Amino acid sequence: MSHRYFWTFPLAAALILTGCSSAAEPESAPVASETQTPDGNLDATQVETVVKNLLGDDPSLAVVGNTTMQQQLELAKGMNSASGITPEKCAEQMEKYTVNDLTGSVAATGTVGDENLGKVLQVFSITDEATQKKISDALTLDNIDGCETVTVEQSGEKLSADRQILPLKVNADQSLTMSTQMDAGGGQKLSSVVVQALKGKDFVIVTFQTGLNEPATLATEAVELVNKAFDEISSLN
Repeated sequence: MSHRYFWTFPLAAALILTGCSSAAEPESAPVASETQTPDGNLDATQVETVVKNLLGDDPSLAVVGNTTMQQQLELAKGMNSASGITPEKCAEQMEKYTVNDLTGSVAATGTVGDENLGKVLQVFSITDEATQKKISDALTLDNIDGCETVTVEQSGEKLSADRQILPLKVNADQSLTMSTQMDAGGGQKLSSVVVQALKGKDFVIVTFQTGLNEPATLATEAVELVNKAFDEISSLN
């Protein structure tokens, strides 16, 4: 995976890394326990159905189901999401508003796109009240004053990122929309928009990433996809 996917948003940054990197892996056969979810939660088949219904028309779609997602989520628990970020106060903010442990969920990820535009849709049906509370707390981030521009160091390479929170309305109990423009060197700007939204026990993350400078258009389309995801979830409940 290229570094353009490295760091785009504060809540579950590690998941984009692990989800994308495993997108081409074969999916293990579902086990019986995957369908034994608490009342009101989607099961493993249903979270995949939401992803496929929304992204299935794209021939490049790669889906990571709950079996593989649980392996990736377990790995993500040990990752330091704020590593290599300066200024230090921004790294501390990143750490405060990051939820690395989403193992208390049933999850699926869909990835589509090419070098011009990448889309990632992640659907989580939260099965643990403590996890739901952590997500809710993280989504209270309402300003990044003093941290609009940060530097991210990865493998000895320093990248500059300009960020802003976008006040867009999402059909959810809580949401956070953030755009990022990263200087990849050589005059190339990589833009991303991430919408994170929590509605009841359901948590949806949509990420759009492109080398084109059109964050406003990306944000509108990303919000629309999140809203459609919640509509699909409602139809399955």
